[in-house]
Amino acid sequence: MAEEAAFILLVEDDPDISAIAVMALHLDPNLTVTSMRTGADALHHLQHAPKPDLILTDNNLPDMEGVALARAIRRAMSEPPPIAFFTSSVRAVDIGRYAAAGAVGTIAKPFDPIGLAAQVQVLLRSTLA
Repeated sequence: MAEEAAFILLVEDDPDISAIAVMALHLDPNLTVTSMRTGADALHHLQHAPKPDLILTDNNLPDMEGVALARAIRRAMSEPPPIAFFTSSVRAVDIGRYAAAGAVGTIAKPFDPIGLAAQVQVLLRSTLA
């Protein structure tokens, strides 16, 4: 029996990075991806679409920080999806802020497109434990 695909919501404003990440994630047939460019778009999407299995967000969005997005999602949803950061801001202090906002992990940019789906699968498995 085939495994049901996990739904990933990618929040990334750079169209090139977004396109590469979506293609990389689609290398895994067990992942489906929807991409948003702003925090506001992601919040709107979450109100009108099925809940994703994981939100992968940049911290440096044009309209808000990913940390603010994570907090807004946690306030708006009684059972928010897991959130991980997909960002170049990966100093220890940054990762601490993400963890304080409830992040399940961080994937650093630049990223390895070939390994991205595997990194996301590790994050997904960590949310099931």
